[in-house]
Amino acid sequence: MHADRAAMERVDAWVRRREWVTDLLLASVLAGLVAPVSVTMVAAAGLDRGWTVALWCLLGSLHLAVAFRRSAPVPAFLVLATAELGLALAPFLSGDDAPATTYPAVLLPSSLAYLIGAYSISAYGRQRWPELSLLVGLVGGLLVTVRVATVPGPTTALGTDGAGELLLLAVAVLGAVTAAWALGRFRRVRADQLAALAERARRAEADREQRDRQAAADERARIAREMHDVVAHSVTVMVRQAEGGRYVAATDPAAAATALATIAETGRTALTDMRSLLGVLDPATGPAAAAPQPTIDDLPELVRQIRASGQPVTLRIDGDPRPLDRAAHLAAYRLVQEALTNVVKHAGPDVEAEVVLTWDRQALRLQVTDQGTPPRATDGVPAGGRGLTGMRERLHLVGGRLSVGPAESGGFSVVGEIPTAGAGRARGGRR
Repeated sequence: MHADRAAMERVDAWVRRREWVTDLLLASVLAGLVAPVSVTMVAAAGLDRGWTVALWCLLGSLHLAVAFRRSAPVPAFLVLATAELGLALAPFLSGDDAPATTYPAVLLPSSLAYLIGAYSISAYGRQRWPELSLLVGLVGGLLVTVRVATVPGPTTALGTDGAGELLLLAVAVLGAVTAAWALGRFRRVRADQLAALAERARRAEADREQRDRQAAADERARIAREMHDVVAHSVTVMVRQAEGGRYVAATDPAAAATALATIAETGRTALTDMRSLLGVLDPATGPAAAAPQPTIDDLPELVRQIRASGQPVTLRIDGDPRPLDRAAHLAAYRLVQEALTNVVKHAGPDVEAEVVLTWDRQALRLQVTDQGTPPRATDGVPAGGRGLTGMRERLHLVGGRLSVGPAESGGFSVVGEIPTAGAGRARGGRR
């Protein structure tokens, strides 16, 4: 069954790529069906050579136009309509010398080509051509009905003189024209719907790919922030301790041993944080295997590590703590960590730094200030590399904001505001 379906799909794809083949085949079949009747009736009509050539030119143009019904629907329809009109008005088919059956016998079978053209212009035509073709078909159908019903002879070509038969013929001809047009229109609407669905699916796929790329970029940025915060802080502390231990190694072995112990502790902490971070990327372990992320409650331990490296730091907390989600806890911790790391790297070994946490009803305000020399700025943006960018991105993700710059009393100041959980819900309700 699958093999048969695959074969049918291959055949269908081949036909779709070569539509002109099927159109040419249709035109040939149509000509083969109509030609015998036309030859017989033309011979019975006893036409001279000129009228015979004219008749065969009209019939040939009808069938030739069918071969171009999809590649050139508008020219093909114009040729079909003109040829059909020529046959409808041809005096040599309805003269006194022509048999009464010649006219309908030649005209009605050839009308199949016109109906195919009416379908094609409705299905493949653009702009206003489908509507115009319906009008042309209805007017032509009335004209053909009148001409067929009034062919001179012992009786009408219908074989009766009744008006009821004339009405029946008109209904049949107009119904055929309308049905062909409606089928083409249905095909056109269906094709447009399928094209719209395909375009919608394509856009949905493109949007999904865009979201995946954005999610991957966001995740890379998050990992870069985490790696920077962990590595920069830990390495800075370790370098500071190693430098201090080297100077006091000969005169104060105990202080050197303390520095080495701090280096080892900081290294172990950094390795734990890095394993936790890299564990998120490992599908075998996943986020469940990651260690808990630091929170504001870990700030005293962070300050203690900075003090142990020889940097004077004080921590002050004002106000009553309020609820914060995990992302806000981590953002607050990393902000203070990065700010203190910058103090150690840029402010100088004897410069005192102050960390102030202020709680109010709407937000947590974190301020890290030092009395050292502010870092140089480039194009109005304070130096600091990835650190300040990471802090700003973290606060943006939790709805906070960051401001950095020289402090009023000298030195450098980093100030961040993070909305508390209650304030975030209130703002969300107002939106």
